[in-house]
Amino acid sequence: MAGNVVANVYANALVEIGQEKKILDRLEEELGFIVGLISEDRDVEIYLNAPGISPDAKKEFIDRVFGGEFSETIVNLLKVLVDNGRQALLKSINEAFVELLDVVNNRQRVTVISSMKLGKDVLDKVQASLSEKLKKNIILDDAVDESILGGIILRMGDIILDGSMANDLKNIRHNLLNSKVRGDRAYED
Repeated sequence: MAGNVVANVYANALVEIGQEKKILDRLEEELGFIVGLISEDRDVEIYLNAPGISPDAKKEFIDRVFGGEFSETIVNLLKVLVDNGRQALLKSINEAFVELLDVVNNRQRVTVISSMKLGKDVLDKVQASLSEKLKKNIILDDAVDESILGGIILRMGDIILDGSMANDLKNIRHNLLNSKVRGDRAYED
């Protein structure tokens, strides 16, 4: 939990700097790229987190690898993280940063889960409908889960809207098991 609090502090500072310099989109792209690189290249992650390598050597590495290609803000963030021994929080900082940018840019991330791959036209309709109802820019991610049988499930943060056939069947089963039957009539208490 404390890691998330610290990550939020760095993410907030990055948003403030990005707004001040009007480079939020660039910072989002660069930070996402670096987090992806570190996730894919285990050697970079090990090097940056190795306790036996001095902070100065790590900062020199950051300058050599990221210096000419990335904004000064991102390079400085990486160096500050190394100075404070917080480089392991980079992924959490990126997640917190993206969440803050979603608020700043009026974006909502939605995962659409269906029993089979949905076509672009269907996803576009879902996106347009959600955008109209929520009055936000919708960023869709689609996933397939054959166990839902049909329909779709929408996941927006902590909110789940379940329009799947599996859920409907579960509800019907629940209602049938909880109804009481006398003679030819069904009733509920």
